[in-house]
Amino acid sequence: MIATPHDVQHPLIDEALTIRNVINEIVDSARLAMLRALRDLATPTTQTDIANHIDLSRQAVSPYLAGLQDHGFVRCSDSGAELTAGGKLLLEEMEKCLYSITDEQLSSVTRSAHPLILLQELTKSPYRLRDLQTTASNLPSKATIRRTLTEFVQYEWLEEDAGQYRITAVGSDALQAYSELSTVVEQLIKKIPWLQRLPLDAATVPVEALAEADLSVSNPRSPASALLTCLDLYDPHIHKFRCMCSVYNPVLFHAYHGLLKLGIESEAILDWPTYEKAADNSRTHYAVESERYDHYQPLVLEESQTMGIGIYDNRKVAIAAYNEAGDGNHIAMIQSSDDRLVGWGIELYESFRAKARPTSKIHSE
Repeated sequence: MIATPHDVQHPLIDEALTIRNVINEIVDSARLAMLRALRDLATPTTQTDIANHIDLSRQAVSPYLAGLQDHGFVRCSDSGAELTAGGKLLLEEMEKCLYSITDEQLSSVTRSAHPLILLQELTKSPYRLRDLQTTASNLPSKATIRRTLTEFVQYEWLEEDAGQYRITAVGSDALQAYSELSTVVEQLIKKIPWLQRLPLDAATVPVEALAEADLSVSNPRSPASALLTCLDLYDPHIHKFRCMCSVYNPVLFHAYHGLLKLGIESEAILDWPTYEKAADNSRTHYAVESERYDHYQPLVLEESQTMGIGIYDNRKVAIAAYNEAGDGNHIAMIQSSDDRLVGWGIELYESFRAKARPTSKIHSE
């Protein structure tokens, strides 16, 4: 279990954040109530509705909302505010932790570093009060330690016997719940450029597995980074390739045409705008034809999408998320060979496939 403070660089605000502080700022303020309100109210919702729902002034809601948006957990527009996939997953993980720890307890142990350090030390062996100060160099005064131990006894996290403090099963569970939450929050922050773009109905990703995923982000400073990653993923040695594409990029189409020429079993789901553009260009028309290659199945979704999926055999997956349907500006993408993420990616692909139609049926209409 990891309960010691650690920092993570937030890619959106370019600032090093202590995970414990991030958790405390959410649970020890109206931010948690706001995340719950955004989950429970109609989407998107106005600041006035949020304020009324959590009994807070509209003026107080505004800065909290702006902060959550800066961190990528909330999206604000003229029509109102809504959770991003990152915000939805953050709230779910907070609620999961709060099954084992109350709001008040989580707030108390994250206001400073020493409560978690003390609890971690007590997982190693029982201690007397006078001995705890020598276990770590950054512990507070004896009076503060005594006050913290008394609080832990009230929480039933510790039991005191003849001057010795021993962690209980309840205390171990509380520390484990916090440790799991901090691990997840770290990944939510590191992968937030992707998570803030991911559609809400795809916010089912196993967050703990994101530690095994590489992130690529295209932005004004490096507009081709995601495309270059897709080109690097091209593998002529695979046996089967499946993809969902909702951005028309002739360079990418040309590169992956090589798989069809090699006779590799392939399947592609194109959203409607991508299908139309591919069909209108003689160089990419092959992508919508089911007759040219016996080993290729093109499918089409009749609605535009904001995602891309690539599945390389059943061993690697790449999932891209876009700012807006069809244009693909500022793409964020993860790639991974982790079994959990590969399984999630395949399940996500199959959910789109179930809604898609063969392009041959479109042509016959």
